Amino acid sequence: MQHIDLSGSGWTLGHTNQPVQTTSDIAKIEDVFLTSIPNSVQWSYFKAGKLPHPYYHLNSLQYTFTDEKVWYYQKDFPMPARKSSDLVFLCFDGVDYFSKVWVNDSLIGAHEGMFGGPIVEISRFLKAKNKLVVEVKAANWGNKATSLEDLPRTASGERDYSKRRGYNPRASGPIVKPWVISGGSGGEPFFSVGMWQGVRLEVVPEFHLERPYLTTQTVAGNEAKLHLSCEVFAKTHSLQKSLHSWKNTQINHPSAKGTVYKPVEEKLTVLVEIRPKSGSAITASLAPVLMKEYPLNLFEGQNWLEQDLTVPNPKLWNPNGLGEANRYEIKLTLKKDGQSIDQMAFDYGIRTIERVPTAGPRTFDRWEDWQFVVNGQKIFVKGMNFMPQDILLDLPRERYRWTLEAAKKMGVQLIRIWGGGLLETDHFYDLCNELGIMVWQDFPVGNQDTPDYPQDIWEAEVVQNIVRLRNHPSLAVWCGGNEFNPYSTGNAATLGILERNLDIFDKSRFYVRTTPDDGSMHAYPDMDPTWYNRSYKYEAWVSETGMHSMPEASVFRETVDNKEFFDLGKMWEQDFSRTHPEFIHHFTEYGPARVPRMLSRASHIIDVTNPDIDAITEATQVGAGEFYQIFSEKMQGNYPVTAGLMPWVFKRHWPVIAIQLMDWFGQAAAPYYFLKRTYEPTHVAIDLPRLLWKKGEKIPLNLKITHALPTNLNGKATVSVYDDGFRKVYEKQITVSQNATSRATVTPLLTGGDFQIPVDYENRFVFLVAEYRDTAGRLVSRSFYYPRVLSMMADPVFYKKYLDEPIDWVTLEKGPFLQPTVAKTATALSLKVIDNQLISNDRSQISVRVVNTGKVPAFMTQIDITGTKRAFTANDSYTWLAAGESCDIMLDVLWREPENKGNARVKVWAWNAPNIETKL
Repeated sequence: MQHIDLSGSGWTLGHTNQPVQTTSDIAKIEDVFLTSIPNSVQWSYFKAGKLPHPYYHLNSLQYTFTDEKVWYYQKDFPMPARKSSDLVFLCFDGVDYFSKVWVNDSLIGAHEGMFGGPIVEISRFLKAKNKLVVEVKAANWGNKATSLEDLPRTASGERDYSKRRGYNPRASGPIVKPWVISGGSGGEPFFSVGMWQGVRLEVVPEFHLERPYLTTQTVAGNEAKLHLSCEVFAKTHSLQKSLHSWKNTQINHPSAKGTVYKPVEEKLTVLVEIRPKSGSAITASLAPVLMKEYPLNLFEGQNWLEQDLTVPNPKLWNPNGLGEANRYEIKLTLKKDGQSIDQMAFDYGIRTIERVPTAGPRTFDRWEDWQFVVNGQKIFVKGMNFMPQDILLDLPRERYRWTLEAAKKMGVQLIRIWGGGLLETDHFYDLCNELGIMVWQDFPVGNQDTPDYPQDIWEAEVVQNIVRLRNHPSLAVWCGGNEFNPYSTGNAATLGILERNLDIFDKSRFYVRTTPDDGSMHAYPDMDPTWYNRSYKYEAWVSETGMHSMPEASVFRETVDNKEFFDLGKMWEQDFSRTHPEFIHHFTEYGPARVPRMLSRASHIIDVTNPDIDAITEATQVGAGEFYQIFSEKMQGNYPVTAGLMPWVFKRHWPVIAIQLMDWFGQAAAPYYFLKRTYEPTHVAIDLPRLLWKKGEKIPLNLKITHALPTNLNGKATVSVYDDGFRKVYEKQITVSQNATSRATVTPLLTGGDFQIPVDYENRFVFLVAEYRDTAGRLVSRSFYYPRVLSMMADPVFYKKYLDEPIDWVTLEKGPFLQPTVAKTATALSLKVIDNQLISNDRSQISVRVVNTGKVPAFMTQIDITGTKRAFTANDSYTWLAAGESCDIMLDVLWREPENKGNARVKVWAWNAPNIETKL
């Protein structure tokens, strides 16, 4: 009842060319139309039907005016119910970027920065009926960068960014705004502006609570020790206080009489309740595990309640795969003379996250302890990097849910909010709390020096967000930002402000100044991925690594002129950008570091000389998928020297060619499934020394099993070899008996023997399959590989170079090509829909049974939903299905056109099995 939400509908939006000088000038606002918030200006125009979709074709060019105008949001609201002595705060959670606020023709404040604020106490301005006006200007106001389309291209086809003038996202001067949403790499056509988060009124009495902070001190035996700190204000409020002054002075220098402390005569108490949270809501029938009232002895002004709490038999918050993400609701009630006058509530999870040294050597001065110990259990952290959900900041809760549920199903335990992105909305952290996903939170400093950051604005954002986020159990790591030097002169003050406020407001979490640093690593090699555990064998933590691929062909059919689907094998030729303007518009960081290495991997899958759109998109995904699989297996197998992996990147912020596991529409790509299999709780892998071989060599077939469960490993591992006609030519079974000493057990190498490549076997593939089955014979894990036996390996110069050092991945201009090789040996599939449940208007859960009815394995068995626009994730796809094998595939489907879901069909096929489909 103390929160009155002003977000949602009922707003108008219009613009002027210059800021208004008086409130009477607001009548001159142009092009006024109805909108809702939160929204960026760009999405407001699209959702009102005034402009076409900003991500389709070259439509972004129609939005270039949005950062040149001054925007005015307006809404009427009634007087909130309140007592005469109550305080009313007008609270904005995020306005991008420069803002002014009027209430009833009174200018009540101006604000700078997009991550929280302004917040103003407005009780004296309120009437029975009230008008709220918010002025918003873009961060590049008066300093717009040269249009992307006006930049010339270099001889290699890239835009010549050295010719760009005006606002520079990588050297933003006094502007604290992430570069990816302000015209930076991968987002050049866009510059966000608008009220991207919500606004509300908060009605509080003159005695009230602020900024609670709960920490878990210890969990031992059958109890947890917590500490609660909460501010209590008496006849004042926090906006009348300051953290410190901004001029040189002694901070505390009272006179001879000392500081005046005026005791509060009123009898005040705080009731603390801790109640288990069941599912997504508090269950009233669940009795509180703690309910205790504490008396307060207050002085007028700012006070603190500091109280130790004991929770019996605590149910712990666990990351994904380690147990349930149990949560509690914490409710604080301020009472005056026994009557409730103010209340705060928040979710909390009881958990401990500690760090100890990894097993490898320390290699330089700055070195953190990277081994995570969660609730007393050592783990290898399976992570991912995360970009903004949407480059123009359309961020509804259900969209976050789709993405984060997909991450959970993939096995992700930690998500890093990248420093080129956002301090995320509350939706994000709430869902991570629910789903058991730890969060590594970068601050929005990315790839630059920041000597001109306004220190007061920066500190206001830092403090507001530390306090906003510090009670979330999902929040595990604070980080200064992405790929910048925190030790440079230009960044010393910026990082000093961050570090001092973390020391004041949240000492409970791991903090790193930047990544890569302190034993963490970023690497984007174009090499045989089997080098990872050699090139990076002493790296304690992999913070970024990945490989480019293209999203599925339907993305391009929807967003790009289909007439441009020609000469796709010439993607890096100088003239390509001129003849494919829309295609290149949807290519992130189009350049020599991106295109050739993507196509070289695709060249092992198909002939890339002149592929169609379906063939090239799938080939790049499978090429990248193999890369993700191998480096994940190598780095997990390197435990306990390497203790965590965070590949780049889970989802893209608009529909583009880029490094990604999921496209902007929410569709999981092949790399998602390749990495998902390696993130399973128990995973068997062949420890291949390389992917390229020459005829007559022996391939060692040693296995490793990574195991993240508390149970011991007891069962059988099998390694099998097939020729490229799917004839089994080798098999060995190994007994597995391994005690699980932690939640990150890695078996010693399991000897699978050697496979001798025939002396006449050349320019062909070999298929390797590893399986682990438990003592009951149930398949627990399967991995498959397709090393190449190439004639180029007979060249002693190339052979030596390839074996001696990591070199750029080779292009196979004349083959062998994996897909047509597989297609020569046919099998067949059957399909049956087992279950089809409608979860909501736009969500379904579907289960199908797929059987390989042929006599050879089905290779790259895939599933799809056709007939309507959709996105989906499956429990498996792009997989190996043995002859005669049956598997149940479960799909979570997001209907992008709910009205057309009745037209949907489910389809399965393999590279060596024809399509089979059925209506849902």
